[in-house]
Amino acid sequence: MAVTLHLLLPGLLGPMPSFKAAGFELGVPTLERILARADQKETPGHDLSTTLFSLFGMAAQPGRDLPEGAVNFLGSGGSPGETCWLRADPVHLRPDRDRLLLFNPELLDVEQAEADEIAGQINAHFADDGLRLETPLPAHWYLRLEKCPDLVTTSLEQVVGRNIDSFLPSGPDAAKWRALSNEIQMLLFNAQLNQRREAEGRLTINGLWLSGVGFLPSLKSILFERIIGDDPCSRGLALLAGMQPQAIPENIADVWLPEGETLLTVTDLLSPVLNTDSLRWVEQLAALDNKLQQLTESLKTRKNARIHIYPCNGKSYTLQKKHRYRFWRRSRPLAGLLDRNQ
Repeated sequence: MAVTLHLLLPGLLGPMPSFKAAGFELGVPTLERILARADQKETPGHDLSTTLFSLFGMAAQPGRDLPEGAVNFLGSGGSPGETCWLRADPVHLRPDRDRLLLFNPELLDVEQAEADEIAGQINAHFADDGLRLETPLPAHWYLRLEKCPDLVTTSLEQVVGRNIDSFLPSGPDAAKWRALSNEIQMLLFNAQLNQRREAEGRLTINGLWLSGVGFLPSLKSILFERIIGDDPCSRGLALLAGMQPQAIPENIADVWLPEGETLLTVTDLLSPVLNTDSLRWVEQLAALDNKLQQLTESLKTRKNARIHIYPCNGKSYTLQKKHRYRFWRRSRPLAGLLDRNQ
């Protein structure tokens, strides 16, 4: 039986538009060799969540979201039950000329007490509307609804650093939910918490980005025997599959099973990409290159073993033991691949 590792690396190929301008040196020989010698193919999914859901046999239907809110809430320690959920990520919105830009929640450095304080204010304000904000983790918030709206939303990862106008909800209930988002912004603008944050020189939490509408789904079949990762989506899907999600081991080579399929999600590169932080991205790539070297070395000792690498950009790269003999496929600088993925 084959031994297979599915390795999800969102942010592996950027986009990192400031990389060349920053003038950083990028030395990732193992990664460049893998990308040169592996078999490449088109794969469903354009970001982390859509790639993960596709590996569990789910794809967004026309006019519908993937139920990311319910799954992520489960992965954040919540109990979704049979109600409707959305992701309600805390964000900072900043006007820039004639547009409104959205900034990554990580930059807010939200504390749990702050999350709970805002949840209390929002829940009191919307008590008669059947809405309730749950904040199980400081930076991962979720909105519970009595009835699912007819909406199509865009995931936060697609919007960070960009003008939100092109990514606002669409669908029959879109006008109502745009109005709700504006009402939440006004409520947050006047919140005492944000006044304190502003006085301390911190970014205010002046908006919620709503996405991933739906109920907790059921899984028809499960490909994996082991699921490893710290992000709410992979943890939620593991729990949905009746499995206990596992933390990433210190020695990456310990992810291998004697046989069967393992799913490993590593999100270290995602935050630097969302923040357009070239220096941190290069540092994380160097650390990843060392881990990939451990994996490829351990691959040599296993029969019928292979690694599927997913940059979460609609492509995947499959590396097998025999591919190490493809000496004619010369490594190419990673920067060249980034140019075509921006």
